[in-house]
Amino acid sequence: MGSKHEARLNMHSMRRVVTAYGQAAETLAPARQIVLLYDGAIRRIKEARHAIEARRINDRCVALAKATAIVEGLQGCLDLERGGAIARNLDQLYTYLVLRLARINLEDDVAICDELTARLSELRDSWARIAEGGGTDGAPSPRREPAPAAGLTLTV
Repeated sequence: MGSKHEARLNMHSMRRVVTAYGQAAETLAPARQIVLLYDGAIRRIKEARHAIEARRINDRCVALAKATAIVEGLQGCLDLERGGAIARNLDQLYTYLVLRLARINLEDDVAICDELTARLSELRDSWARIAEGGGTDGAPSPRREPAPAAGLTLTV
């Protein structure tokens, strides 16, 4: 694929993402939105794992790009000022996750997929408990609008 074609795809995807995020933001509680994003990232990493096993390089790359966009979107929505230490810790964790996602593409390593799936599942379960309780218990709230080029996707 040429870079112009990729740029068009990215812009088209971004428009869909912003629209989907806006719709979800109007109907779902923020904690529930975060749970759905974690579900999407986990699903994409599992897709990448299966693609590695089947030696489908392009599918692996696409799945990892989607997972990375979700994690970067979550990171971009952190309110580091109001979120305090929790937001700072999540910011560092998201940076680590993005670096590990890139490592999967370099090494074709299903063990990294398993590691990231486990880490994201722990985070997802924590946010699910928050969503069920209806409160944030001090957790950082996402900004109401996605950061520019955050790459959020709710097609999970």
